[in-house]
Amino acid sequence: MIRALIVLLALALPAGAQDLPDWQHTSINDFARVLTQEDTQVLDQALIALHDSTGVQGTVVTLTDRAGYGGADGLEPFATRLFNHWGVGDAERNDGFMVLMLTGDREVRIELGAGYPASANRIAGRIIDDTILPDFRTGAMSRGLREGTLDVIQMIARPHAAGETPPEPRRGIGDFLIPAGVFAFFGFVIVQIGRGLIGNIMQARQPCPNCGGTGLIAESESRSDSLPGGAPTRRQVIWRRCARCGWTSPRETRSAPVSSPSRRRGGGGFGGGRSSGGGASGRW
Repeated sequence: MIRALIVLLALALPAGAQDLPDWQHTSINDFARVLTQEDTQVLDQALIALHDSTGVQGTVVTLTDRAGYGGADGLEPFATRLFNHWGVGDAERNDGFMVLMLTGDREVRIELGAGYPASANRIAGRIIDDTILPDFRTGAMSRGLREGTLDVIQMIARPHAAGETPPEPRRGIGDFLIPAGVFAFFGFVIVQIGRGLIGNIMQARQPCPNCGGTGLIAESESRSDSLPGGAPTRRQVIWRRCARCGWTSPRETRSAPVSSPSRRRGGGGFGGGRSSGGGASGRW
């Protein structure tokens, strides 16, 4: 009788709630094995630094498909369900985020906590269109995840944590509707706007002060210390390196408790945050 009751209760649960995967690490869960070792390290360190300095939790998740995890109802509801099942972010601020990639379904989504404004959804859409999807379409999956997640940190998570209103994304050429009769008249203007936008995007990427190249890599090393009579702490030395010329920035030292929940390995966990479905999606 008891066994039959348990079966009935299990059947009464939504299929997605039964099938959702459990997280292994709070920052990266690369179940589909997409990320390279170097990009995993870069993202892990960036997400740790974000949590240490702002308290914001971000996580990157790769899966092969939705169907195997009860996601037949669509990408958006599946991402929201997974986000809330794990409880990404602080339970009061609801400022966590999840970058979710489904390799077999060829889908990607940036799921945002319920505490973000609507403008953050539009910025997430721009990150997907301008940063993530171009790399995905050329097969550079790991690079697209790395650069897209770093953009979410710099353009959405950190400004929001600082109390700043995220800026409205600039309009691209494809957003302008130009009547055929006046296309020639506005063509030159649009080209100039496009060049200006490209210049702004390139300037947003921090260039190497030595060679001028873009794509500086964040690196760090950590050490656990314990002073007599004091609480254990973790010292993290952070610097940036240019993959092109080898230039390195001055090293910055930060300290944090070893029990910080942002660590990928070991103790800690998510903070019980929730999402109301905010964010943006893309397919390639």
